[in-house]
Amino acid sequence: MRDTEGPREPVSPPPQFHTDETGTALYASPPSPGQPLDADLVRTALGAAGYGDWAIIDEGMKALTRGQEGDAPVLLARALDGAMALKIQGKGREAVLHLDPPQGGQPVTLEQVREALTQQGVVHGIDEAALEAAVEAGKQAPQEVVVAEATPPEHGEDTRFEPLVPEAHDRRPRVDERGRVDYRDLGGVVQVSPGTPLMRRHPATPGTPGRDIFGGVIPSKPGKEYAFDAHLRNAERDPEDPDLLRAAIQGVPSVVDRGVMVDDLLQVDGVDLSVGHLTFDGTVQIRHDVVEGMHVEATGDIHVGGMVEGARLEAGGDIVVHKGVVGRLDQGEPTAVLRAGGGVSAHFIENGRVEAHHLLVREQLVHCHVSVRQSVMIGPEGARKGQIMGGEVRAGHLVDCRLLGGPNGPHTVVAVGLDPQAQDRLAAVEAQLEEKRRLQEELDKALRFAHAHPERVRPDFLERAGNTLANTREAMAALEAEREERMQSLQQAQGACIQVRGRAYPGVEVRIGDRVRRLSNESVGGLFLFRDGEIIFDHAL
Repeated sequence: MRDTEGPREPVSPPPQFHTDETGTALYASPPSPGQPLDADLVRTALGAAGYGDWAIIDEGMKALTRGQEGDAPVLLARALDGAMALKIQGKGREAVLHLDPPQGGQPVTLEQVREALTQQGVVHGIDEAALEAAVEAGKQAPQEVVVAEATPPEHGEDTRFEPLVPEAHDRRPRVDERGRVDYRDLGGVVQVSPGTPLMRRHPATPGTPGRDIFGGVIPSKPGKEYAFDAHLRNAERDPEDPDLLRAAIQGVPSVVDRGVMVDDLLQVDGVDLSVGHLTFDGTVQIRHDVVEGMHVEATGDIHVGGMVEGARLEAGGDIVVHKGVVGRLDQGEPTAVLRAGGGVSAHFIENGRVEAHHLLVREQLVHCHVSVRQSVMIGPEGARKGQIMGGEVRAGHLVDCRLLGGPNGPHTVVAVGLDPQAQDRLAAVEAQLEEKRRLQEELDKALRFAHAHPERVRPDFLERAGNTLANTREAMAALEAEREERMQSLQQAQGACIQVRGRAYPGVEVRIGDRVRRLSNESVGGLFLFRDGEIIFDHAL
């Protein structure tokens, strides 16, 4: 077979190497004067001779690769030790070590680095682990490592105000013993009594100084001092502990920036699921509506700026609804319930139950159950409206309206001359009396049998039955006395009246005291009065 390859170029022999007397400078002699050498060949030769990691001198390499004239040796490489640089940064906040690996020489040692730190005055915050790791890794590759750091100062904290009472938004739905959650019941409104701790003031702290890497002090900034706000309603500092704030009155706490205020008036935007039922010892002011199913209870007054929609309101004082009250019938009972120790007023009420001292409605009372001790006023003087239609209205002294009943004849009952609460209590007393009478009859019968057949009863039966009978008779005597008292309080018929300024329609049932009159004809303007044992209609208006 014929060789198709051309003639091969002869491979140049490598240069000859020798070092100087210090052993740190390497010289190369070309094999033939003027013969250029390949750079890769030179590098390979250096590695084979044990000088591969030495620092090559560019001028020497160029001389060999150009083909130097003459046979003088060329300075080709030097043995360089590892190098380091220590840089102080941030005005003594940290020391950064830069290491370069050796090139044929000796690596930087840990002792050398420590000596450099000492020479620059670095005595604090030295990271020995980082230092050792950097020196070891610096034998092979460049490194840049933070080897010393200052200890920063801990600046002081500003005055801190710690609330000692929960806030309204901390209320949560209650879970009963069966694990059921009523999202309307968020627990009672947070209230405090006089002397209750409200807030603890924690004074500002001075802080802790730091140290820079030279051991110098880095000053800390003290916290800012703040006093309790000078205008905290119904709250005062404890005379023996000026950093403790206490309640001056009973009320609702409200946490502000530098203190707590206490109000005897609870103010909310509205009452719905987000607020939950409200129970408050004082007066409640509701800016907007109370939605269906919610309960509001207050020992003082309740003021509602909007509507009451099928909710229950109970107040020790007055209930004032600036708009209307609208309920619905649930199994025959109104869902809107208003109970007040004082008066109730509203623009209109529909399908509601009202129990109060007196009632004022500006427009209409429709299908309501009303029971008041004094008077019911529906529609101010001169109003075009002012109607009672449907339901039952009971008042102790006066019912005043413009229209009574309606053209379509809904069943409407209006009663005066009886204290509704006394009437209800009388019914309860009579029911208890009847129960005691039945018990007395049974005891009398049992005692007669025991006297006739002593051998058939337990020895202590007569004593026990006799004691029970004596207690029953004593309770009956007390109930009889209360019954007489209630009967006397019910005798208010004289002077009680129902005033109709416009029309009274057929279908209305009028009651004064124990007398009843059903209207079969329309009547215009007058008073229903109790006179000579009968209900009369006086057109004197």
